[in-house]
Parts: sequence; C-alpha cells; structure tokens
Amino acid sequence: MDRASLVKMWDDAWKEGLWAAPWSKSVEGLTAAQAAWQPEAAGAPGGMSAGKRHSIWQIVSHMCFWREYGLERARGGANRSEADVAANNWPQPATPTEEGWKALRERLARSQQAIGAAFADERVPLDRLKYVLGHDCYHMGQISVVRAMLGLAAIE
Repeated sequence: MDRASLVKMWDDAWKEGLWAAPWSKSVEGLTAAQAAWQPEAAGAPGGMSAGKRHSIWQIVSHMCFWREYGLERARGGANRSEADVAANNWPQPATPTEEGWKALRERLARSQQAIGAAFADERVPLDRLKYVLGHDCYHMGQISVVRAMLGLAAIE
C-alpha cells in the first residue's frame, strides 16, 4: 500500500470509521469506572472459564504503548527490555480516575496524530510500522464488544 492510501485509511479510521465505528468515538462517553471494568469470560464449553479479559483502559494503554514503541523503533530507537515491555503492555490503573482516563484518551489522540505524520514522512520506514493499522482495528473491535457488554448502545 502506498503512503497516501495508508494515511487516508489511518485518518478515516479515526474520523469516520472503516466500515465500523470511528476510533475517536469508541473511547468517548465512558466513565473511568466503565473503562477500567474487566469482563469475566465465563460459560465456556464444559463449564470452563477463560478468566478475566482486558478492560477498555488496558486495551487503550496497550495500543498507545505499541504505537509509541513502534514509532521509536521506526525512527531507529533501540529495543526495549522484556521487563519494560511486560510492564507497559497491558497496564490496568491502580485507581481509575476521570483525570487519568481523560489523559489516556488524549494520549491515544496524540499517538493517532503521530502515527499519521510518520506514515506521511518519507524518512520513516513502513516495513513494520504499517501493521499498526490492523493491530488497532482488532483492538477497536474488542473495545466495541466490551462497550456492548457494559450495555452501551452501538456507535453509529
């Protein structure tokens, strides 16, 4: 895919949606408590439980981390340690606050702009960074499912 098409898809995903809810709207209208809620995956065949699933807060944190780390790597930054990746991959807030949730949504918006700018910058290699689009489509789908589990209306 050429850069211009990638930039357009990235921007459309945020603003209008790619045949799905716009990413910007997927994290709007949630309280910190809703964003931090973790669904329980119960009722599996044979009475098994798959345990807790990630909260919207964790999913957004995960997306931000991999966007930021992907940008670092694309710009020639070093690999992070396994311990650093593990600590930042799926963090759940110790105490979810409205201020913390707002800050995380703002971080997501900043990373959206930063990735879009990197996609447009001929100096930034796309060999790995381009895959953030598919990664984030997947996780935005997860967010939509968790929103539905919270009893929230679908985003149109």
